[in-house]
Amino acid sequence: MLNAGDVVSLRLPGAGGYGDPLERDPDLLLADVRDGKVTLESARRDYKVVIDPQTLTIDEAATAKLRSS
Repeated sequence: MLNAGDVVSLRLPGAGGYGDPLERDPDLLLADVRDGKVTLESARRDYKVVIDPQTLTIDEAATAKLRSS
């Protein structure tokens, strides 16, 4: 229960963000995946960045193909 004067702060990773997700630098997205802020599935679905789950590196060719479709 909150009382008068209480302050609530809510910080969420991977929120709506700003701008077109396809214009986001894939390397910045990769850092978010490695930090556990964005899932591999979300990287592919929402940002069209393909990341190898074993090496956690960007598959440049697959990413380019996905982004051009």
